[in-house]
Amino acid sequence: MDSASEAEYEYNNKIYNSVKGWIFTTNHKQIGLLYILTSLVFFIGGGVLALLMRLQLAIPRYDLVKYSLFSGRFLDALQYNQLVTIHGLTMLIWFLGPLGTGFGIYLIPLAIGSRDMIYPRINALGYWLYLFSGILLWIGFFMPGGNLDTGWTVYQPLSSFKFTPYLGADTAAAAVVVRGLGTIIASTEIIATVFKARARGLRMMNMPLFVWAVFWVAAISWFIFPEITALFFILVVSNVLGLSGFISTYGGALMWENLFWYFGHPEVYLLLLPGTGAMFDYLSNLGHKAPYLKKWMIAAMGAISVDGVMVFLHHTFMTGIVFAWLMATSIFTESISIPTGMMIVGIIATLLGAKHKFQTPVLFALAASTSFMIGGVTGVTNSSLAIDTIVHGDYYIVAHFHYFMVGVAVMALMGNLYYYFPKFTGRMYSEKLGRLHWAFAYPGVNILYFPMFFLYDLPRRVYTYQSGFGYTIFNEISTIGAFIFGLSFLIMFANFAWSLKYGKRVTENNPYKATAGFVWFTTTPPKYYNFDYEPYVGGADNRDLLLDETKPIKPSKVELSSRPMLIAGGVTLAFFGTVVALMGYKPYAFGSYFAYIGFAIVAVALGLFAWGGIGWMYDDYKLRSPNVPPMYKKDPVTKGFNNMRLGMLIFLAGDMIWMATFYGTVEWLKLQTISPYVEGNDPTTFFFPAMATVYNVISIITIGIAALFAYFALRGAINKKASASSTYMTIGVIFAIIYLITAIISLETMNANSVLALAATGTNPVTSMFWLISLMDVTFSLGVIAVMIKYIISVSKSKKFLWGRVATSADILMWFVAFVFLTSVFTTIAFIA
Repeated sequence: MDSASEAEYEYNNKIYNSVKGWIFTTNHKQIGLLYILTSLVFFIGGGVLALLMRLQLAIPRYDLVKYSLFSGRFLDALQYNQLVTIHGLTMLIWFLGPLGTGFGIYLIPLAIGSRDMIYPRINALGYWLYLFSGILLWIGFFMPGGNLDTGWTVYQPLSSFKFTPYLGADTAAAAVVVRGLGTIIASTEIIATVFKARARGLRMMNMPLFVWAVFWVAAISWFIFPEITALFFILVVSNVLGLSGFISTYGGALMWENLFWYFGHPEVYLLLLPGTGAMFDYLSNLGHKAPYLKKWMIAAMGAISVDGVMVFLHHTFMTGIVFAWLMATSIFTESISIPTGMMIVGIIATLLGAKHKFQTPVLFALAASTSFMIGGVTGVTNSSLAIDTIVHGDYYIVAHFHYFMVGVAVMALMGNLYYYFPKFTGRMYSEKLGRLHWAFAYPGVNILYFPMFFLYDLPRRVYTYQSGFGYTIFNEISTIGAFIFGLSFLIMFANFAWSLKYGKRVTENNPYKATAGFVWFTTTPPKYYNFDYEPYVGGADNRDLLLDETKPIKPSKVELSSRPMLIAGGVTLAFFGTVVALMGYKPYAFGSYFAYIGFAIVAVALGLFAWGGIGWMYDDYKLRSPNVPPMYKKDPVTKGFNNMRLGMLIFLAGDMIWMATFYGTVEWLKLQTISPYVEGNDPTTFFFPAMATVYNVISIITIGIAALFAYFALRGAINKKASASSTYMTIGVIFAIIYLITAIISLETMNANSVLALAATGTNPVTSMFWLISLMDVTFSLGVIAVMIKYIISVSKSKKFLWGRVATSADILMWFVAFVFLTSVFTTIAFIA
């Protein structure tokens, strides 16, 4: 590095390490560390709630006065249920998932030889949505009535306004929506980066297993999070506007359970994968032994991810659904034990014969492996209809679940945290304190959860119980284990705090002599631009990871942006302001000034969102956005797609799943309206909702065909085949018109049914859902307008036009999305009219 480059590096490095640099960063390493640190803060919060719950259950009956500990009751039923709910949501959605994501965002570009994640600003937006959503979740404790108290599954109709009229319930549900948006963004980032930004010659099969694990998590998260985000959005809007989406007589309760566990059960498996993949990497690197049957482990992760989506119905074993579905689900649930068994065998085989010195990461991997076996064996029993009938809804399930979530996922990721601490900080942690942490954590987790297996007849989520039934001793032991486990993490935080200041400095780039990916080819800690030389894959068999010293990397500019934080803050404040405004109206009526305050907050939120969004486009126009390509090679991995097109397609596909949730709920509810079991419904009126469904299916098929022919027309335009292009476009327009007609007929048919009139949104879930779909049209229009403005900016700067030799797939896609939007607006107007 010459003197000019060195001066430029020092200047940018100073910005990178400043407070401003951390707040407005778009660098993947800082964003990854922010994810990790924030998740640990939420871990502390969720852990404190858990300790309070265990203290509550340690003694029969909640009255602790006779022990001179409290002057009155400790926790009542409402308080306890709030703690249970927020503990579950925090640990699963705001701690474990983001911790794995944080490791992924930090390590994936380093592992695959990339400069950064593929969309730096969007990457930062995902983090700020995550942080603000967590704050929104915990604000509920300070709202009138307290926080959400339905359990983390938020079952309907319990979570509806009728049964949970607490403002904190609305803020918690809104927090899940905002968090879901952040997760969709992070998943898109990871998928696109793995596909697009790998070093020259690096094949996907050569990526480390941790990268594969996070990739599988992102792929399935991108598939399930749009669905759960849409589901909670329905809940929030229904509570705010007084709609009725989940009335039990219309099957709303069962519909919620199906939709929730379509997300909830795959999510449980996905929380296991990052820690499991991390164990393979740090065990093989510390033991200097290749992961056992790596390709089979990749396949096992994929099988777990896919099968995890297929087994969600085992959460409906007790609902009385068709027995054939129960049997099929039982088989699928049992089959998932095959790939999970493969992975635990792979971990053990990777351990055997390796030259480990039982460093702290290895000890945590051993702890996770034993918990994996206990959780796995008890999980197989739950797939049995007979056994599940006995243990369903009791502490046996709690024990099994937590052995996976805490015993495996948390312990494995703690090992990963110790392993990469030198890479993050440039200092080595204290091995003595690390082993002391493990010495408390491993016994603590078993003392905490194993006694719960013997509480198989104590219902979970009960806030107290009577003495004399044999519950007390196991609850007392479990509570002791909880405090031992909590103490272990005080040791961990003390270790890291001490090591940051006094830990031994790492003087070499690769202190572990590790080989997984390009992670250890950088300095320790890495420079803000990652690599000094271009990474590539070469060697005699074209599998060696190398740095090309003939291609030095020039230090790039540190890119900062306030836009992600402004947009995320605007989205979060909009939800919060809406809830505050509700406080001024019935049935709350705390004072009309609350309505004014709420509307003021919403106005500020809209201003922040507009400031961030318009500023984002202005930065693009002035080329002030992060414009250094993340990959070092010039040729794209996926031919025919640049970064923008790949990201647009992935995100639009996620949006399709979001909208499919809305339309799916409408069809479910319409089918329920023709049931003679719905109170006050005349079975002879089935023609109207049934025919509306037929028209709706036809419209969906025709718009799909129209999109296909629009693509054919595009290819004809690019290949200069004017006649073919015109023919395909004409056919596409014809099918689009058919879509328009059938969609309008569907809505008009629904509107013709007096039972489904729009005036009945408070009691009729079908019309409620149509109102929500109309609202989606409005919000979708904002996105389309933004895309069009961005397109016009691109055309004005490049002097290129849509039709002609420069036409691209992205152009046609954007204009076709606009066409679909206009169609949806017309159908909505027709329905309302």
